[in-house]
Amino acid sequence: MMEENSKWFENTVFYEIYVPSFCDSNGDGIGDLPGVESKIDYLKEMGVGAVWLTPFYPSPLVDNGYDVSDYFAVHERYGTIADFDRLLEAAHNAGIRVIVDMVLNHTSTGHEWFLKSCENQEKYRDYYIWREKIPNNWESFFDGSAWEYNEGRHMYYYHAFSREQACLNWSNPAILEECKEILRFWLDKGVDGFRLDVINFLKTDKAAFTRDNPCEDGSQKHIYDKNQKGVREAVAELSAFVHTYPDKFLLGEIGDDDLQTIQSYTGCGLLDAAFNFNLGSMEKWDEAYLAEQVLAMDAAGINPTLFFSSHDMRRQFSRLCGENVEAAKLLALFLLTAKGIPFLYQGEEIPLADTRIKSSRDLQDAQGRYAYEKLLLLGKTEEEALRYAKERARDYARGLIDWKLHREEEGSLKELYQGLLMLRREHEALRTGKYGNIALNGHLFYFERIGRQEKIAVTIDFSLTGMISEGPGGSTVLLEIMGGNGCTGLVERLA
Repeated sequence: MMEENSKWFENTVFYEIYVPSFCDSNGDGIGDLPGVESKIDYLKEMGVGAVWLTPFYPSPLVDNGYDVSDYFAVHERYGTIADFDRLLEAAHNAGIRVIVDMVLNHTSTGHEWFLKSCENQEKYRDYYIWREKIPNNWESFFDGSAWEYNEGRHMYYYHAFSREQACLNWSNPAILEECKEILRFWLDKGVDGFRLDVINFLKTDKAAFTRDNPCEDGSQKHIYDKNQKGVREAVAELSAFVHTYPDKFLLGEIGDDDLQTIQSYTGCGLLDAAFNFNLGSMEKWDEAYLAEQVLAMDAAGINPTLFFSSHDMRRQFSRLCGENVEAAKLLALFLLTAKGIPFLYQGEEIPLADTRIKSSRDLQDAQGRYAYEKLLLLGKTEEEALRYAKERARDYARGLIDWKLHREEEGSLKELYQGLLMLRREHEALRTGKYGNIALNGHLFYFERIGRQEKIAVTIDFSLTGMISEGPGGSTVLLEIMGGNGCTGLVERLA
């Protein structure tokens, strides 16, 4: 059962579940909520303390559920509200908390609010951002103009992402009240918090729409269409409401890699935590960059989120590890011993590699499809369009997991994850301890975690071939990772 603790998330390892591809309970080829419930014992055995569920609400699924058409129900392909209630109860009984994705920046154009706004109904007229003429040069993050003409209203509406995702007008106070009712519904059900999707993109400043975004090297710089004046005040209102319920967690996706910008959305009545994409979205393995970012986040006083995979990026096993299991073990060692709140992505403990994109038929993601269609319209060849789409697609980490194929073996990566999760539970220094010495010497990365009563040292040889010398006299080895030519990872208790 769950214990009350307002800072529980600082002691917890999260596991992201991309609902459509996690576990299929009925054989239709699509993950669902009963499938998630069936894996609760698996997650408990691993030592996971909380799960994050991606959107499972009714939706046309243009953007895999991030285009919500009804915030108060469950999409029929994923189950029912009763299935959600059973899942939540099963998770809580297993000591696992549940946070759910919440999309408050935009809705589906199939949402009732948008349909009534298109009809110019008085209450809903200003629920979205309408203009008679295109007021700026803003581009969608999915390519092309962010303005779409609506024949019914004879006006343009704004969409930061796909044209089927109309952005809400947060300059209208009614939107905040509507969103509070949405949050209330799920809080009353007992969810433990929310992951707020692209929350720094809320449109709160009418004056910003008069300014064009600058362009550089043929690409637009998104300056005025995010982090607008008034966004943090809106986040503060949401935070104040959510935290009227005790023991809740508010996590934000901040679409920015600047540390100061990310940090400006946390603490002081704002978000409890925000994703740190400066580290998490590393394109290729670079331990010098890793060490640099660890030092920078510590100097800034940030308790970062730690992750290298999610539903929006290629899997770390392919992107960073070259599909080398020994490298994956070292990445797991860092994720679960460094300072911060770890977020594991479904299947990384197996480990799973990227799903292959062989043809345009494999492009299920809106961003990839938009990119493909854009280049075809520009007269590019099929090969050129597919190559461009592959660079922008987010299908790589979204393939359905076939759990029957994955059998645990002795010395497996999952076994290591279990061991590391157990170490975190047993040692307060690994959960909430501050950093001591941090050093990178060649490929050898060393850092200390200092708790109230203990100091733990972690040494990782990212060369995968080097030997690590024994720890200082009197140290207690807590965990070793052995590579082909010797020890490549070591966790030891110094005092």
